[in-house]
Amino acid sequence: MDVGRPGLTWGLKRSFVAYVSRLRDGGCGAKDGGSVVDGSFFHFEPAVGEGAAGASGTGSAAHAAGDVLRFQGDVRLVGHAGLLFVMLKDPWVEFTPDGAVLTVVDVEHWPDTSVRMPLATLEPADPVADQGLRVWSGVPARLTEQGVELFDEQYAAGLPLDPVTFAVPVE
Repeated sequence: MDVGRPGLTWGLKRSFVAYVSRLRDGGCGAKDGGSVVDGSFFHFEPAVGEGAAGASGTGSAAHAAGDVLRFQGDVRLVGHAGLLFVMLKDPWVEFTPDGAVLTVVDVEHWPDTSVRMPLATLEPADPVADQGLRVWSGVPARLTEQGVELFDEQYAAGLPLDPVTFAVPVE
């Protein structure tokens, strides 16, 4: 997986992504800063403008509670004649006293993009400096109670998801 560029890269739950790809009518689309990389990982570009990735909070190397790294992109997985629909839009990493939370636009309020849903709790270690970036690599992620709805309650809260990697320019 390429970590030589800023952004957030995540496999979500690769067994789920593989399941969707095997469906006769299954598919995945990405746009607006989102892309599919290395086969089945999703990459989200750093947000531009106000609130861009790395722009809020203290700017410290490790980040403090209340800091937010914002990324942009729209990835959708579909299948079963539209009954299966998962949208990951504009993920943010919001640092908390206990680690971090990965939030996305809440599909239940679509097209209102101001309402966010906590999808995964993260356990980030301190980032490493690499090629002018601060990189958090292989961050453990677990499905939140609210995130269960995104998967139509097929997965339980606390379920391990794929690790998340994100990188922002060194300030």
